Amino acid sequence: MDDQRGILEPEQARRHFRLTRAKPAEDLAHLIDRHWMVEWDLTEPFTQEIVTHPSVNIAFQDPPTIHGVFTGRFRQELTGSGRVIATKFRPGGFHAFLPVPAVTLTDEVILADTVFDHLRPTTFEEIEHGLRRHGWTDDPRIAEVNELHAAMLEHPEITRVEHLCAHAGYSKRTLQRLFREYVGVTPKWVLDRIRLHEAAERMADGDADWASMALDLGYFDQAHFIKAFKAVVGRSPAVYALSAAASVG
Repeated sequence: MDDQRGILEPEQARRHFRLTRAKPAEDLAHLIDRHWMVEWDLTEPFTQEIVTHPSVNIAFQDPPTIHGVFTGRFRQELTGSGRVIATKFRPGGFHAFLPVPAVTLTDEVILADTVFDHLRPTTFEEIEHGLRRHGWTDDPRIAEVNELHAAMLEHPEITRVEHLCAHAGYSKRTLQRLFREYVGVTPKWVLDRIRLHEAAERMADGDADWASMALDLGYFDQAHFIKAFKAVVGRSPAVYALSAAASVG
């Protein structure tokens, strides 16, 4: 599980912390994308930036917290030494444990104790034990959301909400209501984020042909691509590509 999408300047990140990922147990795999752990031992502070995914995460630190989908660019400063274990849910997956409109969690951080009864795991297995003890609601619409998200990832020609509507057989309004309830962001946000993840990964691998990249990713033109990238990443594609290349060197 070495997918680095969303981690800006991944080579720089590898020099400052160790990221471990693990697949969930089979009975939870329909709700959980993966478990992850970050460990660090630094002499100087380091700030990592993340272009987030349409997923809820639980981070087991002091105190444990639940992070709704974060629509901006997430920044985390690491200092000294430490370790955090966490669980990343599939889009819509957390709704099974807390069946409230996911949009109420968007850009919010809440204490895990408000949902789970004093869950203090130190291993991924203990996380899963606590989730099983809490129990979840079987909801077929969660699987539906996951299928739609998988279609966005697997079919690069789906670049607009209208394309997703045609694929799902839903009206735009129905699709928006579904994502508001289960994911917490709009289908357009998810599509845009997938494209930006792809762009950042390609830049980190050395691709600097902005015109071709914009066309491949379904942007109207190069100018629209550059504007969208800078709005989320905080830097133009050219500046980010130079920074990513420098971190490799």
